[in-house]
Amino acid sequence: MEKDTIWVVTSESMTTRGSGLKQLKIEELSVNINLFVEQLGSLLEKTPEKLGKFQFEEFEVYAEITGKGTIAILGTGAEMGVAGGLRFVFRRSSESDNRTSSA
Repeated sequence: MEKDTIWVVTSESMTTRGSGLKQLKIEELSVNINLFVEQLGSLLEKTPEKLGKFQFEEFEVYAEITGKGTIAILGTGAEMGVAGGLRFVFRRSSESDNRTSSA
């Protein structure tokens, strides 16, 4: 294994024959993860702070890495107990957090 690659068990291991074990370039995977997070950020910017009487404070997304190194959100067939994959949790920062971090 080289320093610039990482072994990943991809989603293809469940849908096709073979292990689904792939070696992916760290730089390519990093670019894809950053793009995915930016896209989610764009979605989150459009979410309301309140939903009726409820405060919208957290958004959790489970994703997996495809054989080509792209990041995909796990659909309705996925279970909460998914082994592996990526978990992204976004929490809304409060007003007091913003004031403390800028000081």
